[in-house]
Amino acid sequence: MRWWRITTARELLVTGIAPMRVGGMVWCVAEVLGADELQTALAGLDGWAGDPSGISRTAELASFPGAIAVVDRVAEVAEELDHHPDIDIRWRRLLFTLSTHSAGGVTRKDLDLASRIDTIIREAA
Repeated sequence: MRWWRITTARELLVTGIAPMRVGGMVWCVAEVLGADELQTALAGLDGWAGDPSGISRTAELASFPGAIAVVDRVAEVAEELDHHPDIDIRWRRLLFTLSTHSAGGVTRKDLDLASRIDTIIREAA
C-alpha cells in the first residue's frame, strides 16, 4: 500500500479512493490488487493478462494510421484520468502495459484505464 498526495479535485474524483487530510494536505492510498482479485478482474477485460506487478494487452489495427489514431485517443483518456500507460508501437500492432508506479503494482486505476482502452480499440475495429 502506497500513499500519494492529491493536489486537485480532479485527481480525487479519478482515484475513487477515500482521502485523508494530514498536515493541511490531502492524501490517498491505492492498494495493489492481489493475484486472485486481479485474475477475476482480468476475466472481464478483453485480452489483458498479467500479475499484480503489471498487466498488458496487444491490439492489431487495420493500418498504421489506424493504430496511431487509437494511440491518440488513448492519450486523451490517459490525460483525462491522469494515469498513463506504457505504449509500444510496432507498425499497426500496439502493446499497452499498465501499472500504478506510485503504488508498486496494479490498482483499480489500471483496471479502469484498461476498460477504456478496450472500448477505444473496439470502436476502432
